[in-house]
Amino acid sequence: MMPRKFDSEIYVAPNDEWIFRGNPIEKEEILTYFRNNLHGNEKGVYIENTFGELSEHGYLKIDGFPCHVLHIEVTPTEIVFITDDGRTYPFGEFEIYETEDGGILGVRAEEERIKYRFTWNAAKELSDLLTEEEGGTYLDWKGVRMEIPKYVGEVNVSLPTDYS
Repeated sequence: MMPRKFDSEIYVAPNDEWIFRGNPIEKEEILTYFRNNLHGNEKGVYIENTFGELSEHGYLKIDGFPCHVLHIEVTPTEIVFITDDGRTYPFGEFEIYETEDGGILGVRAEEERIKYRFTWNAAKELSDLLTEEEGGTYLDWKGVRMEIPKYVGEVNVSLPTDYS
């Protein structure tokens, strides 16, 4: 059965605030549920709800970052990004980019429309692994040096023009 697709009337503002019909969504358990069920496709970004055999995709308009990297764990074998969507992503499944203004954003390899802003603490933890040289930013870890690519896409995601 195809999921029902519609405008959820949820908006992620430039300051990353989630808003429903003009009112801020402040309950952390609701935001966690939304973030845990956030997906992207060629039409946009949606929250997937499932009720038994029925499912729905409520699309949202995004002008900010719906998710955030809260902490970075560096182990002897990997770099792990801990996010507020209740997940942990090892480097490789989670990509990092430098923004035009010198910031860092993250993208899950499988969900490129969903962008992650780094909290101050996570940015500080990541900065311990970064060096700047000749106009570029590099990740230095375990003897490997990799240039952080510039992000050239849009952070904003529009609502679909049609839901079929």
